[in-house]
Amino acid sequence: MDKKYVKHKLLDRKEIKVSNYKEKNHIQKYLTWGFIGFFGFALIIGLSYVPIHIWKQLIEVFFDKNGNFQWVGITSIIAILTFGYSIYSTNKKNRYDVVSKERIRWINDVKQQVTELLVLMNDYYDIVQNCGEKCSLGLNTPDQLKLRDKYHDKANALMGEINFKINILLLSFADNKDNSQIINCVKDAAEWINSFNVYWNSTYNPFVEVTYTFDNVPLRNLLIVSRDYLNREWHKAQKGK
Repeated sequence: MDKKYVKHKLLDRKEIKVSNYKEKNHIQKYLTWGFIGFFGFALIIGLSYVPIHIWKQLIEVFFDKNGNFQWVGITSIIAILTFGYSIYSTNKKNRYDVVSKERIRWINDVKQQVTELLVLMNDYYDIVQNCGEKCSLGLNTPDQLKLRDKYHDKANALMGEINFKINILLLSFADNKDNSQIINCVKDAAEWINSFNVYWNSTYNPFVEVTYTFDNVPLRNLLIVSRDYLNREWHKAQKGK
């Protein structure tokens, strides 16, 4: 009987070059100034339609019957504006302090979990690379079987902590459209780890020579996406959002 040769890719994911969370500061700046310009233009147009008798009433607030300027009117307006701004500023600062502190604490926690997960998964990647060469694994010779048995226990020793970190991260993100990419990256990392079970649990077949190929694209994707996501959230926290 002729021997069959089979190649099996353990997990195939497209590499992410630019994440959905990459900040586009120049566009945001242009939009902000565009909004300010539009608002200013609309205000000027709106004031041009104010009836003349209303303008006269406004002028009478600042001038008496003899045409003398009344400082009381402008002082009162300044006092009211100052009082209103003081209330607004205090409320904004209180909200900023609460939101920013909690958000920064959460960001640091997530960053720690992602970092520890990537370290563990890179250790796992090193282990499976030691079982083969050039990102391929096989069970076609006695030496390959010995390597598999040698490193299997080392790989399994990491699985408990890896699964714990993955679950912590999945619980850290709200399940919404904005978080979909980073959640998918965490899930892909979990699937990447589990895909090696096909190799660990396979048995030698003298009639079929199977070569398992793999890469670390899910790990690189998680690194890029989480970095951009956390940077964006950090900048939002600094603004009290």
